[in-house]
Amino acid sequence: MASSHGSIYSFRVDDASNIIRSVREEKPAHYLMEIESFTEFKDSIEGQDEDHLESMEFVAAGHTWVLVIYPHGNTKMGEEDHISLYLKLISKPRGIGWTVNAIIKFFIFDYEGSKYITIQGPRAHTYDATRMTNGISQALLLRDFIRPSNGFISKTDMCKFGVEVFVADTIPTSTGRLSTLNARTSDNFTWTINKFSKITDGECSDDFDLEERTWELEIYPQGWGAGKRESLSLFLGLVDFSDLTCGKKLYVDTTVRVINQLGEEHEEDSISGWYTKECNSNGAVHLLSLSDLHNNDKGFKMDDQVIVEVEFHLVMLVDEV
Repeated sequence: MASSHGSIYSFRVDDASNIIRSVREEKPAHYLMEIESFTEFKDSIEGQDEDHLESMEFVAAGHTWVLVIYPHGNTKMGEEDHISLYLKLISKPRGIGWTVNAIIKFFIFDYEGSKYITIQGPRAHTYDATRMTNGISQALLLRDFIRPSNGFISKTDMCKFGVEVFVADTIPTSTGRLSTLNARTSDNFTWTINKFSKITDGECSDDFDLEERTWELEIYPQGWGAGKRESLSLFLGLVDFSDLTCGKKLYVDTTVRVINQLGEEHEEDSISGWYTKECNSNGAVHLLSLSDLHNNDKGFKMDDQVIVEVEFHLVMLVDEV
């Protein structure tokens, strides 16, 4: 679960026009690195030729990677006052003319809010024999990173960086196409559910059209799967997936939330993943605890009404033809 209103940062989470930022509580699925003394690390490499830190190698999405951190910014790219974050591909796929199309999401831990700010670009990154490193040169202003009120550096001078990477099939450059339907978007759909207590199992919203697709929300008031009898679960389903054939699949990055009807913090989580003909639904199993849902003082259920919402950030089609 995550709430974008849990901490008041000295910057807007969505302040960069070409960067998608959000907030969540779940740690990165693929790699997390902790730096014990950020100040010492930053000062020791300032002005040095080796002005960055490379993590240990790790395996994710069938490839070997290294997380690269520039605490003063990647000066070779003209960035000096930002944290720059990159993901280097270590393992080279076999064959000639290969490419790896990867969607990369970076993480910085907020010690005050016990959550992560996530940072990703508006489109997939392409790796090939001439480009083995990709990332975001302006991930976060250094002054915002070191500001104590933002919570990115602990009281003992520790900090955490992480990454998730989702990879389309590694394909020869002559046989693949990756297109962005809407690289950066703020489209959303709100579903007001009246007589919420009458739902005994799962309930689907009416179909709605966003990002050139037809979708539905599916809610489980008593939870689903690992969230059964513990949490409210919410899923985003792709209704029309008939065109996702012959190697086509859709990557979608969204935020789902339960609206707080008292005007306080909403409860939200990110849903990021692939949609295919075989898998046309992704969801947040632990979106909101049942104790908070049924506590009238919390404001998530009022007069037997619950309001949920999905906000689209990124929709990307991979078409292997």
